[in-house]
Amino acid sequence: MGIWGRLRRKFGLGGLVVGGIIIAALAFIGASALFDLSPERVDTANGSRFPCTVLSVYDGDGPINCAERDQSGQQVKVRLRGIEAREIDNSCSRPDICPKATGAEGKAALLRYAYGKLTCTSFGPSYSRVNATCVNPKGFNLSCEMLRSGTAMRWAEYDPEGSLLACLPPGKT
Repeated sequence: MGIWGRLRRKFGLGGLVVGGIIIAALAFIGASALFDLSPERVDTANGSRFPCTVLSVYDGDGPINCAERDQSGQQVKVRLRGIEAREIDNSCSRPDICPKATGAEGKAALLRYAYGKLTCTSFGPSYSRVNATCVNPKGFNLSCEMLRSGTAMRWAEYDPEGSLLACLPPGKT
């Protein structure tokens, strides 16, 4: 009789299963300690540059839910600076600058641009999110791409320096 047969006779099948689970848990704990599997903590204070590994997108101007955590341990959620897009239910907080595109079209457009690890620059908090500009791995500014796609409008109040004016289609302000 081999070792597995002797162990099974001594501890029973249930004992072997429990033992296997304990060994797997100890291996996971050891790997976690060695490789720190917890999400990266990033500084999202005004003016800080931080990475955002995209997990999901809510609608055309965010939030973009990141894998990273802020300094207090909260998940980083980015609200794209300087643009307004329809909410997923097609409502708009600023009807005077609301795009014609639906909320679903805005979300679909942002999903085309917001992928992988973004590089974002914070302009400070916006409710429970970070007001930020973000660039995707190909170097495209997400706010600009949303304006160019027509699924978002420039919100001048949140682009006071006019950095998004060059992104607008001809004849738009």
